[in-house]
Amino acid sequence: MRTITPAALAAALALAAAAAPAHAQVPGDDVDPAIADGRAQQRLDAAHDTWRAAGVRSYRYRARHLCFCGPDVTDPARIVVRDRRPVDPPRRLRKMATVTRLFRLVQGAIDDRVADLQVRYDERGVPRRIFVNSLLQLADEEETYVVRRFRPLED
Repeated sequence: MRTITPAALAAALALAAAAAPAHAQVPGDDVDPAIADGRAQQRLDAAHDTWRAAGVRSYRYRARHLCFCGPDVTDPARIVVRDRRPVDPPRRLRKMATVTRLFRLVQGAIDDRVADLQVRYDERGVPRRIFVNSLLQLADEEETYVVRRFRPLED
């Protein structure tokens, strides 16, 4: 009979955890209470409705993705959107290169049932700060998306 060493068991568990889908929760992790009871979805839906009602098609803002990454990822950049389309955004910021994409980031966190989601919306419904902590037991995987100096532009 073959015996499994503790090192082999640990390696197998690490591989299984790495292969798990992003939305899978580790046993014992909690889902953000606002996601669990639907408040986060209601706030997102209300912000999205407010944004659509504002009718802003062209705008600019300063975007920053904060994470435990290097400055090549976290440096802020100016985003310009014309007629709802981003104008040559930096590759590293494409997932936050329009307000609609920011809404998708929030929706993704809700759909993934993350452990901690904090979103601050402005009076137009624009997500100005999105903090996502996927798993409480995992350190340094938190991400924050920041929008500053939002200004509508003439179409």
